[in-house]
Amino acid sequence: MAFIDFKEDALQVLTPSAPAPALSRIGDALVQKSYDLSELERRVIELARTDGLVSLRPRRKRSWLAQLILGPQAPSPVLANERLEGLRRLAVQVWHHGYQVPVSVLKEANASGWSEAQIGAVIDAIGRLRAPFRRLAA
Repeated sequence: MAFIDFKEDALQVLTPSAPAPALSRIGDALVQKSYDLSELERRVIELARTDGLVSLRPRRKRSWLAQLILGPQAPSPVLANERLEGLRRLAVQVWHHGYQVPVSVLKEANASGWSEAQIGAVIDAIGRLRAPFRRLAA
């Protein structure tokens, strides 16, 4: 019986042409390098920690009567950069839902320019920063 070695072919197929996380060889295994978040991205994730799910809804403009009674409208939490806004929206969802993020949120983040590896890195980074679940009494 003959043995066909597909390791080299798999390495060529799995190696991305775009600047995504690189694949490296350790022994006989292919290992995907994790995506490192930049300082700006980490700051956006930290700022999203205090945002509520309400900040993800589209804002309505106050009427003149509401402005007279309640005062001027608070500044919008929406970021000007579309890619960073996608990160903020993803981070807010992950801060509130943990690893059980809806698929629609992942699709929105992917549409705003984040790859699956980058989304996974963001979710893992927030998962490490979140407080562990504590039981009251067993």
